[in-house]
This record gives sequence, structure tokens and C-alpha cells, in this order.
Amino acid sequence: MVYLLSTFKAVSLIFAGSAVLTGLQALLSPLSFARSFGLTVAPTKNASAATTRASPRDQLDNANVALAYVSLMGVRQLATGVTLMVFAFYGKWQEMAVILTILGVLVACTDGVLLYRAGLKGNAAFHAIPGLGIALLASMNISQAAATR
Repeated sequence: MVYLLSTFKAVSLIFAGSAVLTGLQALLSPLSFARSFGLTVAPTKNASAATTRASPRDQLDNANVALAYVSLMGVRQLATGVTLMVFAFYGKWQEMAVILTILGVLVACTDGVLLYRAGLKGNAAFHAIPGLGIALLASMNISQAAATR
């Protein structure tokens, strides 16, 4: 079952690289990062009545706070990617598998549920399904390593 470890390594490195890139995107262009989730940060014409009653300055402040939060998410995304790359560099594949199992279940399911509740069903599936797939692959790698001990 060498192919399982090879597949896991490839998927893990792709995920780590993607996490670094999306983390940088969130830091450098938080608005485009938010849009990639299907989330609107700036007030729009379809804003709720409470938002439309707010002064333009309050709306701007809310958008700035939201963009700052998106950047904070980006730092965590970047840190995850760099951590996984360091683990890969040192050959810590089982440790990576544990992290990706946890992240795959917690993050993918949370993203999926929250995006689904927001009415973004396509985005929910786009985040939940690959994340759960990575978690499954990672957990299979853990099981295989445990069986060969």
C-alpha cells in the first residue's frame, strides 16, 4: 500500500501550498479572499434595513472590521500551510496525517455548515467535500501505519 502514502504526501503538499497561497491572498487582498467563500464584506444595495440605516462611516467601519477579521483568518491559514510544509520537510507524515484529519473534519464541516446556512450551498459543498476527502485519506494513512507497527 505504498500508493496510499504517496497519494497522501502529494495531497498534503498540494493542501499545504494552497493554504499558504490562500493565506497570502487573505492578507494581501482580503476582499477577494472573502469573495472566494461567496461572502460579501462591503455593504451592498441588498443590505438589510439595519445596515442601510447606519451612517456611511459606520458602514465603512463595519467593512474595515470585517476585512481585518478576514486578514486574521489569512494569518491562520498561512500558519497552517507553513506548519504542514515544515512537517513535510522533516518527513513527519504521520503527524501531518493527524493534523489533516482534525482540520479536515472540524474546518471542512464547520465551513460547510456555515456556508450552507448562509444559503451558499455550492460553496458549502466545495469546502466540505474536499476537506472530508483529505481527512479520510489522512485517517487511512494513520490506520495503515498503525497496522504495520
